[in-house]
Amino acid sequence: MSVAFTQGWTSVEELQAILQSLGLHLQLLQLEGGALGGRMLLLDVPPLRLVRLQLDKRVHSLGPKPQGVLTISLDLDPRAREVPLRSHGQALPHDSLFGLDPSREVHLTLPKAVTLGLVFLPLPALAPWANQFGWPGFCGELSPSTNVLPMSPFSSETLRRFLRWLFALAEKDPGRLRLPATQVLIVEDLLPLLLEALLSGPSLPEPSRPPARIELVKQVQDWMHDHPCRPVTLADLCRQAHASRRTLIQGFKDHLGMGPMAYLKLLRLHGVRQCLLQADPSAIHIGAIAGDWGFYNAGHFAADYRRLFGERPRDTLRRAC
Repeated sequence: MSVAFTQGWTSVEELQAILQSLGLHLQLLQLEGGALGGRMLLLDVPPLRLVRLQLDKRVHSLGPKPQGVLTISLDLDPRAREVPLRSHGQALPHDSLFGLDPSREVHLTLPKAVTLGLVFLPLPALAPWANQFGWPGFCGELSPSTNVLPMSPFSSETLRRFLRWLFALAEKDPGRLRLPATQVLIVEDLLPLLLEALLSGPSLPEPSRPPARIELVKQVQDWMHDHPCRPVTLADLCRQAHASRRTLIQGFKDHLGMGPMAYLKLLRLHGVRQCLLQADPSAIHIGAIAGDWGFYNAGHFAADYRRLFGERPRDTLRRAC
């Protein structure tokens, strides 16, 4: 039985909760101002789960991948913008599948106005399907270095066209997805396309060294996420990372589009927001929470908060009622 489900969101927390329902327990940071909007279209066609995600703001995501599931990701409209997706510091090729290595955590920066297609294949169900289509013994065990698989422009566009058609069908005529003929079409067309890409597509070779400064950026990110409230200066971060100011700043700008202190401010603003959403409005003071996260100027804090989330701190606090 096929099930199609559409859901939208108006904040980074709502998007994070939706992803958690899909088994993606990721930490999300909104990287530009304004209310975060977008839509998810979920299509369950056992054993497949297909998801289309549309976001209207830049978002950075970190965290583990689902266990026991092969996750295949594809940019459904890569030529609609000049800014590429970046995974672990690398700009992803337009024509590629990514996120394939289940042991490698997500470190993905999505540009503005992106449309992603995600396909979840449970590993226990994958082997018989692969055997049926002529690839016995394959059960989703890819090379440990296989996180990105380039595809030919023809193959990638064929896959994109099929997924776009399928998602459009789910929106316009969901009842048709329950027809046996449609089920056969999905099985006999989509699965072979995916399996052929996985088995014949050459993985990108592991670079002899990681993209410039990405490991440094990850190291500092980890420290920030572990100590988000600790008072810190740029000089402190440089000492923590054993790096110069120029190296640290350039690394963050290359991979996240902003300097380390700007990133830390975003992290702390997200932290304040989580506290406000979980607080008892009658028992807390916004200024005290902001101070706990290192914001001591109420006017500057309120302006920064509204610029990022598109609402005032007290509006967020009212949602906790």
